[in-house]
Amino acid sequence: MARHQSPVSGLDRAKQVTAALRLAWVSVTFGSLSGVVSVITGLADHSLSVMAVGLGVLADVTGSAMLVWRFRAERQLPGRSQAAEVRAAVVVAAALAVISAVIAIQAVIALAAGSHPGTSGVTLIAAAVSLLVLTPLTYSKRRLGVQMASGALRGDGTLSGIGAATSLMAFAALVLYRTLGWWWADRAAALIVAAVAAAEAWHTAPHRQPSTR
Repeated sequence: MARHQSPVSGLDRAKQVTAALRLAWVSVTFGSLSGVVSVITGLADHSLSVMAVGLGVLADVTGSAMLVWRFRAERQLPGRSQAAEVRAAVVVAAALAVISAVIAIQAVIALAAGSHPGTSGVTLIAAAVSLLVLTPLTYSKRRLGVQMASGALRGDGTLSGIGAATSLMAFAALVLYRTLGWWWADRAAALIVAAVAAAEAWHTAPHRQPSTR
């Protein structure tokens, strides 16, 4: 059951919309660069967990770009904010589902083939930078999403969280491979992230939200 929330004034709501737009633009700007770098380095170094970082960040870019449209729509036409929210939630849920499928398939293939990730320092740096940036973004988006009763913003916060979690697991998996030779840790980490992404896609999808008359 949803918690009762105090009414929000028009001025407070406008401030929340501005804050949401700011967070979305940060995600789009950072993700566009770091996502591409992580995917390229992950592919070059055969590190699925680092590639998963990049895919998760790029999915976050997609969701955040949709949120820019969603909150701009509310700012310009407040009466259509619910329709914009539903459409944004669809895009975020779809991004989560696609990321889950891609990561899971690649991880299963790599485990079956017994392929090993590389040990490039670039992949470790890419994972560390993503972790440092995406962790506060995750917290800010999800907290504001709860305040605004926006499932789309909460879901996009989860996309940022998946990027942060994947970064942490990628860093740990590569360290384990370097120190203990656990090549499978990278692939196992990717499978965990895929499962979390699939679950969040289900929770973010519009069918989870109350219908309007």
